[in-house]
Amino acid sequence: MPATEKQTLEEVLRQTSAISYPKPGMAGGSTLGRKLRAALTSVWSTTEFDDADVTDYAERVMLIETRRGLTLMASLSLLIQLAAVVLYQKLNIHGSFFYTYALLAMLSIHVVISARFVSDMRALTMLGTILLVITSVAIMAIAHRAGDLNVGLLVSIVMLFMVMPLAPWGLRDAGFVVAVIYAIFTLSASSVQGRFDSDSLWTLQFLIIAAAVTSILVIVRSTLIRKDDIRARHGLEVAHRELQLISTRDPLTGAWNRRYLRQNFGKIAKDVRRLEKPLHLAVLDVDDFKSLNDSHGHHFGDEVLQRLVNVMNENLPGTAHVLRLGGDEFAVLDTSENFEGTVRRCLQHLETDPHLLDISQLPVRVSVGFATVPPGERAELDLLYRTADEALYENKDFRRRKALTGRWRISPMPD
Repeated sequence: MPATEKQTLEEVLRQTSAISYPKPGMAGGSTLGRKLRAALTSVWSTTEFDDADVTDYAERVMLIETRRGLTLMASLSLLIQLAAVVLYQKLNIHGSFFYTYALLAMLSIHVVISARFVSDMRALTMLGTILLVITSVAIMAIAHRAGDLNVGLLVSIVMLFMVMPLAPWGLRDAGFVVAVIYAIFTLSASSVQGRFDSDSLWTLQFLIIAAAVTSILVIVRSTLIRKDDIRARHGLEVAHRELQLISTRDPLTGAWNRRYLRQNFGKIAKDVRRLEKPLHLAVLDVDDFKSLNDSHGHHFGDEVLQRLVNVMNENLPGTAHVLRLGGDEFAVLDTSENFEGTVRRCLQHLETDPHLLDISQLPVRVSVGFATVPPGERAELDLLYRTADEALYENKDFRRRKALTGRWRISPMPD
């Protein structure tokens, strides 16, 4: 074999040997691991989502749900404990059993009352954990005193796990509680040699594991359903807010519309009255708007309306509400001191707008009427609007008469 061919073959073999082929099952194992992590993440907590906005919404919703679930769980525990108190009294069983369940009933009442006033979800979860852990300790204390795991105690253990899904746990919290309760029962039952027979211990293990697995599965399924519900509710609320925003905005100019004014005037007036500030309303109307549209086209008329709103938003304070009432009629609602002067300066900016002047050759003028509610007085929208509207038409009438007088003025005869 020629040297060049031998060298080339050696290079190919060296490169081939450097390739690391995946081991059998490696790719599948990686995919399986990702799926398991994703599945655990989806049920790990009821408030953790990929979207921060959904997480914030879930925390608000789940605070209410956790309070309700904890109250229901503690109430059901209370009923079971009261039933046990009555049962032990009827059967004339040792008095310590009676007092133990009575104390557990008092603890359940405490949890029900405390849940109404706690506003932190972690604290609510801790309350539920304490109730379940103390109940499990009490059950084993009764078992040690009786020296036997009787049917009643075994039923109490199963019921303890059955009430868990009433609270909206995530897998993280539920797994912790189950692990603690399992450790209490198992370690306590095997701590004293010969206290309980082997059959009772095996029965205890079977019931604990079966009840715990059932409870965990119910909690996992409830978490998945609850998180899907939260996503759907959040999406609906976002869509509702967007629709409300669209319904209260003028699509051409971006100004608020008449519906917004009707819906929010009461709140605005109440806040202004509480702050003891005056409430000003300006009603504006573009002069000869129809002739502007006829002479220069509707596109120019739309541009005039958009520029009017832009000038107002750029020069008025952030507390001002600029509204398009319809057509070429606008309104401005604000509490600033020099409100009238600011509005008139905005209209002067519009009259001297070089772009509009270049098209129309004449300044775009806007008539305005003002009305004010003094500080501390109750504002009524209809009265305030009617006052400003009357002032607007007086202003338009004055300007019209002034224009006619200037047009038809008779010049004096020359000498």
